[in-house]
Amino acid sequence: MKMAARKTTTRKTTTAKTATPIDTVKEVAAGALNTAAETAESAVEEVKKTATKAASSARKTAADAKDTVEKKATAAKKTVKKVVKKEEPTVTATVEFYGRSVLVSDIIAKATDAYKASHADAEITTLNVYIKPEENAAYYVVNGEGSADFKVEL
Repeated sequence: MKMAARKTTTRKTTTAKTATPIDTVKEVAAGALNTAAETAESAVEEVKKTATKAASSARKTAADAKDTVEKKATAAKKTVKKVVKKEEPTVTATVEFYGRSVLVSDIIAKATDAYKASHADAEITTLNVYIKPEENAAYYVVNGEGSADFKVEL
């Protein structure tokens, strides 16, 4: 009888390689380096966000300041115009003749009233008054139109 051949298997055993202190330091250093890099990247991102917000805020503040300055400059210009605008002096003119005194403004009012009485719907754009004390009268021309009838007594 023949005997069956027996299979023999050999097992390979692996022995765990023990890390040397240098390898351990390298691994720890690599991990610390990765952590530091990640921390630095997140810090850079945070700084970028903060800088963007600050720049945006600065632009808005500058625009608001510009608007305020323009408004105040416009108001100052208006105030200066009001101050510069001189008021016309009050003028009173009087004609004296033969012991009488007549205000020119009264003569103008009489001429205007006389014209409006005879020309109710006409508009007066120009009025020229000619005073003749020796005749005790004033003649007027309205809108370039004159007549011997355009006369008022002083």
